[in-house]
Amino acid sequence: MMKKGRPGTGPRKRTARSGYVEGATHLTRGLRIVHEDEAILVIDKPAGMLTAGLGGPGDDSAFAALKSHVREQARKRGTKLWIVHRLDREASGLLVFAKTETAYEHLKEEFRSKKAHRLYAAAVEGEFGGSGPASTGTVQSFLWEDSRGIMHSIDSPTQLRDTPARGSAPMPAVTHYRVRKTAHGRSLINVRLETGRKNQIRVHMQHIGRPIVGDRRYGASTDPLGRVCLHACELGFTHPQTRHPVRYSSLPPDEFTKLLGRGTGDAMAPATASVVPASTKVTSWDEVAGWYDQLLEDRGSDHYEQVILPGVMHLLAPKSGHRVLDIACGQGILARRLVKAGATCVGVDSSPRLIARAKELGEDGCEFHVGDARELGSLGLAGEFDSAACVMALMNIEPMAPVVNASAALLKPGGVFVCVILHPAFRSPGRTSWHFEGAPAPRPTRGMERGPSRSRPPSEERIARRVDAYLSPDASKIVMNPGEAAHGKPEVVTMTYHRAIQDYVRTLADAGLHLTALEEWVSNRSSQPGPRAVEENRARREIPMFLALRAVRARPFA
Repeated sequence: MMKKGRPGTGPRKRTARSGYVEGATHLTRGLRIVHEDEAILVIDKPAGMLTAGLGGPGDDSAFAALKSHVREQARKRGTKLWIVHRLDREASGLLVFAKTETAYEHLKEEFRSKKAHRLYAAAVEGEFGGSGPASTGTVQSFLWEDSRGIMHSIDSPTQLRDTPARGSAPMPAVTHYRVRKTAHGRSLINVRLETGRKNQIRVHMQHIGRPIVGDRRYGASTDPLGRVCLHACELGFTHPQTRHPVRYSSLPPDEFTKLLGRGTGDAMAPATASVVPASTKVTSWDEVAGWYDQLLEDRGSDHYEQVILPGVMHLLAPKSGHRVLDIACGQGILARRLVKAGATCVGVDSSPRLIARAKELGEDGCEFHVGDARELGSLGLAGEFDSAACVMALMNIEPMAPVVNASAALLKPGGVFVCVILHPAFRSPGRTSWHFEGAPAPRPTRGMERGPSRSRPPSEERIARRVDAYLSPDASKIVMNPGEAAHGKPEVVTMTYHRAIQDYVRTLADAGLHLTALEEWVSNRSSQPGPRAVEENRARREIPMFLALRAVRARPFA
């Protein structure tokens, strides 16, 4: 016999074998259970409710209501519930809680490693330059919290010389958005988080001058609905018990769409292509064009000649008559190789100086254009391409999704896209380094014991690659001439953007490109004879320096 629920709850049925609850359950103040089983609870939280409070009498948070619900179901005091992630009090939408410690550890790892899928819907103040399936953008900055608990966004940690008292240190944050509709001074957007900082979406929308409607804390001037118009509409992860992927959805409130007036249509329909917003970072290498040209043309680069170019030619496999797009082509070194193989090549680079040099060195069959790789669709490149390549450049372009999406749109069905980057796991600037086991110990600080200066003779030392961070995105300033800069010459500087391998693969898949090859290339250099030479060469052959990806456009690009 089915037990009757409390007033306001709907009928529920629990299967004896799996423990799954079928049908939504309404608890208190609009809190709704979307899914419940022996391991997890997925809820739809209303705006105005805390994810978790301080406990004790008067705690009306979602966590308190769910703990009461779980204890009632189990009829056992001391029943536990674990908080996996949170939503701002002012936001609504989907949250998952763990009912066992094993499920909690699994879900925390899903969120920490960014495997969990989270999609948000928001209504923001202001109109974007474009809308519909072609309008996307990325906001990347550093967020820090002041002593009042308010988050702030800055472009570089150097802008904050001294962290305010009781404030937090700046942390990198990345937010991707897609504009669905824009009208009557407002826009509807979908947002995907790459990092999960406090108030990240809200402060990033303020950062680009599009605060969320109703969010007076972060710059909104209007509050027509009496709430912050932010809703967590999709949540996906691997189930901790079944190990199968699951995804839950919650439609955004109709009021979000009504804010844009009548006749706005389906504001949350899927979209694919992308364009670059005005706020996108400039990543051209024009300022370092002279240094880059000297490196590759005058002095040569053994990495390019011995590793990168042969590997790219192998992955592209150009044939006579093939038409190839060389993205961020620099001075056209790959384009000339492709022409010698019988292909024709169109090169694009945002540096006028490098393109001028490419035309000077170019051969028949080479065509070069000055243009932003993130705006390939606006360059008027006629016809389709058999393949496209982006060599040692995608890591220096922010955001990268417009490059990949536009490349896919220019490829023929079955066309090949190849990119080569520094290996994100082992060669990320500022995050990885060589470590000599048995090298002199660091100088001790007060309270530390001084260790031996060397635990092994040089001939027995082992060399390892140290990785200090990997999954979190980051931006780094790179000095391209460190030796010369150390002797007083002006620094030659550019920016690079760290992303995990899964971010590259996900971006390819989102563009309709199916990964067909992943290769890890090592350096071909050898150390001069010496006590460490053998070990250095061993480590160099074991730890890859470059990562190459090849993907195929396997379906028409919408």
